[in-house]
Amino acid sequence: GFFLQMDHEQEEIDIPNYFICPISLEIMQDPVTAISGITYDRQSIVKWLEKVPSCPVTKQSLPLDSELTPNHMLRRLIQHWCVENATRGVVRIPTPRAPPGKLNVVEEIKNLKKFGDEVLGKVDTLKKLEVLAMEGERNRRLMCEGDVHKLLILFIVKYSSEEEGEGRRRIEGLNESLRLLHLIGVPSNDARTILIENDRVLESLTWVLHQQDFLNKAYTIVLLRNLTEINTSSQIFERLNPDVFKGIIGFLKNVVSSVNRTNPSVRDTVQSSNTSLVKPSKLDHSLVIKQAVTAALMILLEASSWSRNRTILVDHGAVSELIELELSSISEKRTTELVLGVLSRLCCCANGRAEILAHRGGIAVMTKRLLRVSTAADDRAMFILSTVSKFSPENEVVEEMVNVGTVEKLCSVLRVDCSLSMKEKAKEILRVHFDKWKMFPCVDVTLVGKLLSSSPKDLLSEFHSRVGF
Repeated sequence: GFFLQMDHEQEEIDIPNYFICPISLEIMQDPVTAISGITYDRQSIVKWLEKVPSCPVTKQSLPLDSELTPNHMLRRLIQHWCVENATRGVVRIPTPRAPPGKLNVVEEIKNLKKFGDEVLGKVDTLKKLEVLAMEGERNRRLMCEGDVHKLLILFIVKYSSEEEGEGRRRIEGLNESLRLLHLIGVPSNDARTILIENDRVLESLTWVLHQQDFLNKAYTIVLLRNLTEINTSSQIFERLNPDVFKGIIGFLKNVVSSVNRTNPSVRDTVQSSNTSLVKPSKLDHSLVIKQAVTAALMILLEASSWSRNRTILVDHGAVSELIELELSSISEKRTTELVLGVLSRLCCCANGRAEILAHRGGIAVMTKRLLRVSTAADDRAMFILSTVSKFSPENEVVEEMVNVGTVEKLCSVLRVDCSLSMKEKAKEILRVHFDKWKMFPCVDVTLVGKLLSSSPKDLLSEFHSRVGF
């Protein structure tokens, strides 16, 4: 039964079992029958199929785009039962609105293609497509099959060109195009060739990176990663315009400054940058920014494989902004691994090492991350410390490593269970600068000397005896 509160008394109301959705276990408001023969509430089965393409009851395969037939008979029975029980507190279920389906999507795609240069018509259609895209994966797939992503990229090129002129509709068209493109994505087969076949696409995306709208920059960076993920050859990365790197670094700087300034969630930071949504958006802005930060770091990591790009990144202040990003409160495991990955490549050039050493948190953050994040982060942080200590002015390195506790952390590396390569690099740093560190009273010279004279096997045995193995 089902209990409803009425006049301070509880009354049990029996609800027919066939009124109940097998997924939500609640009265169905919009009953639909799947091709498996089982009836569900539309909202529940659509959400289920987006995650699991099978019938929850029969386990029969159910593609996301399989037909869901409205069960009008059952809906009328439920509504009639609600009316009969209205005096007992049951609220009548309204007749559901027809859901946007394939015909709606196809029709709007046709509208998008027919408007030509009419910006007003395009913007209104883009808004309708955004609503449809938010309805579910099926609609988004239909849009990709209808080449909507290609049209959106052409719109972005057009709206960002000078010939379109300034104007509210132009900006609105750009905003809607970027947002919808973020929702539906670009299929990998098309992503392979877009940047290679049309130079204006990269020019337009670079232009967006240098505009004021923070959220549009995030959409653009995710799109750039999408378009370059397949194209890891020099054909793309070796010829990237320095302004692309400047825009990406500027975006990371904005993220860090927003966190440091008010320490809100990133969602609060970006909500004010976009107030023209058609309806309350299902796009989680904090998730968009998180995706953009990861995408930005992956682009920088890939690009920094080329010495030309490393020089450009260092000249545009990438080292400082990456360290600040790592020091900010938004940093997490994946971000840390990517930041250290980029820095490990940038420290392969003299200016990159100088920037790491010059930043007040450079050596400190590498030291702090050792043994605290992951094996990948350990390897990258140790490589940076090793490279900086080997090729930078010794007096500066020695003093900084003493001040921020690097010596103690390197000793810890030798005394815990970690990879042999980590231990060898730690030993090498300690050995090279040992004579200098002996002059600092805060350094335990006896311990350092003992660790340097011990074999890796002896150190591992000592560790096991300490932890009780």
